[in-house]
Amino acid sequence: MLLWASPLFARTAPIAFVGGYLIDGTGGEPIADATVLVDGNKIVKAGPAARVKIPSGARVIPLRGKSILPGIVDSHMHIGASGAGSVDPREFRPVATENSLIAYLKFGVTTAYDMAANPRLSEMKAALAQGRLIGPRLYGNGYGITAPGSHPIRLLNEIGVLDLLGPYYFQVSTEPEAVAAVHKIVEANTDGLKIFHSRAESATSRYDCDRDKLSPEVLKAVIREAHANGKKVYAHISFPSEARDVVEAGGDVIVHSISMAETGADEVLKMMAERGVAYIPTLSIVERDYVAHSDRYFTTPLRGKVWEVFFDSVVNPKSVVNERNNVPGLRNDEKRSMDIAMANLRTALKANVKIAMGTDSGNNGILHGATVVREMELMNSGGMTPMQVIVSATKTAADVIGQGAQVGTIEPGKLADLIVVDGNPLENIALINSVELVVLDGKIIDPGNLQYKDAGK
Repeated sequence: MLLWASPLFARTAPIAFVGGYLIDGTGGEPIADATVLVDGNKIVKAGPAARVKIPSGARVIPLRGKSILPGIVDSHMHIGASGAGSVDPREFRPVATENSLIAYLKFGVTTAYDMAANPRLSEMKAALAQGRLIGPRLYGNGYGITAPGSHPIRLLNEIGVLDLLGPYYFQVSTEPEAVAAVHKIVEANTDGLKIFHSRAESATSRYDCDRDKLSPEVLKAVIREAHANGKKVYAHISFPSEARDVVEAGGDVIVHSISMAETGADEVLKMMAERGVAYIPTLSIVERDYVAHSDRYFTTPLRGKVWEVFFDSVVNPKSVVNERNNVPGLRNDEKRSMDIAMANLRTALKANVKIAMGTDSGNNGILHGATVVREMELMNSGGMTPMQVIVSATKTAADVIGQGAQVGTIEPGKLADLIVVDGNPLENIALINSVELVVLDGKIIDPGNLQYKDAGK
């Protein structure tokens, strides 16, 4: 039986969420004792309870002591990988992807953007739309463009998946090759296009910083052709000079922190603000490989909320995330990169750069759904107020992935994607972890009733 076909999740008469603390995602003043009225899959009205008339026959859901927010948008993830430790064969079965999608709803994420490359993206989007899979709204790039042999080609080869994923990364060195690659991606009807423009194999480690980048001419050709075909360009970078190259060439979104030591970060962040280029810091991936938290990988509060196969894999001593600690100097590199990333987040904030929340989930140790909470905590500790963090994870993230007209705020006419949390996350952003109710496309979901699928042994 499909989840949404059960009475618990069926769309009913108009629904009035009454008495909650409304944080609408716009950054405007919150409203105490608010009412949000949903009819079908759309938000009809939202505001002070005294000003919102509840129609007769509407279902009333009291929210006293709780907050109601837009559903969270993760603007950078990779659903084709588990985010666990790569020690259990069940992590690589289709059920792992299915359970990763379920995890997003458990943690209040109603929209996610797959940053590339995913051979099954179109298939998964269709299955979600038809109710054959359970999960958030899914968008994504599907493909990537990089210089020959550059990131992530060598990495894919080392981990043995180049034959599988290699065809989804176009390696280009000339303008005609770049234009042809963009045309093939456009024909696949993806939501955007990702480029890799970094000499570093890792976004945070000095290990292997001799990769080739796209030449200025090729970089401009990719971006020019993508824009001519209505596609945004998302860029993977590590150094300030790489970000500058992308911004000057007309790129739309920088999808990682500027986390490598090099002069010029302040100037390029100012340029990004002036040109409207967005910034997705993905701080969790930087923090992953050194102990900056008393609970390594932040897993203790997650037991019972994430699929047990993923949980046990991450904490396994033989997991990829734990074995990385044996790489000489890696922890120091990661700590230095985290300091740089945090400093650049503060600079971006002061410069009024558009900042969106994204987790880079799917990488080992960066669990789907669950990492959203930690990412938002890190953004808060990096200098963003809880309100700024919430806006980055709702309105801004939706805008950055091109879906701001439909989701990201609680406003009349928008799709009814909402979450209810216990308490007030403006007082403590960690309360985002206390999701009690999810509304997706007007359908009410109790995250506690979502069950992960059994993969056997």
